[in-house]
Amino acid sequence: MSKKKSEKEGKEKKHTAKKPPVKPAVPAVEDGETAAVEAKPAAKPKVRKSPAAPRKKTVKALAITGDDIALRAYFIAERRQKMGWHGDSTGDWVEAERQLKAEAARKK
Repeated sequence: MSKKKSEKEGKEKKHTAKKPPVKPAVPAVEDGETAAVEAKPAAKPKVRKSPAAPRKKTVKALAITGDDIALRAYFIAERRQKMGWHGDSTGDWVEAERQLKAEAARKK
């Protein structure tokens, strides 16, 4: 067993790669000399290309379905009857549609 271990250890050591020497960040300076610092070239400003035509904001229109209007009209009619106000189902429908359109316009 000891022979196999020593062979494996020997192989592992042979296959290890040597790291390249680390270069110093600051250049070596002779006695009495000052190191000249190399200036990096100035970065070019990024030029942003303008689009061919200005983009318009697209707003998704909220779809108001007949079911939405019918549900709102139902609640309007319930309130109207509870309060004892006069009116009819057509007026409730028109009011419901008006309210839903106003809410959709505010959300845009």
